Amino acid sequence: MHRYRCPLCGITSAPYVTRAGADRHGAGHRDARHGGDHPDGEHIIRAAAHRAPQGSEWMAVLVVLVVLAIGLVGKIA
Repeated sequence: MHRYRCPLCGITSAPYVTRAGADRHGAGHRDARHGGDHPDGEHIIRAAAHRAPQGSEWMAVLVVLVVLAIGLVGKIA
């Protein structure tokens, strides 16, 4: 995952699967906000592809683990 970062505006884009996607976002941002010029320090940053489950997502993780455990016990028994 990749994100475009403009330190002049203080923005970071949503994550893109490809670097080309983040580059296109940067080009659009430069055209709209900076007249096509490259702000000093702009760059593409690598973003984590996965994040830890948050809030109620933990319940879904727990349900999946329980189902897997039941299936594994059923195979062993």
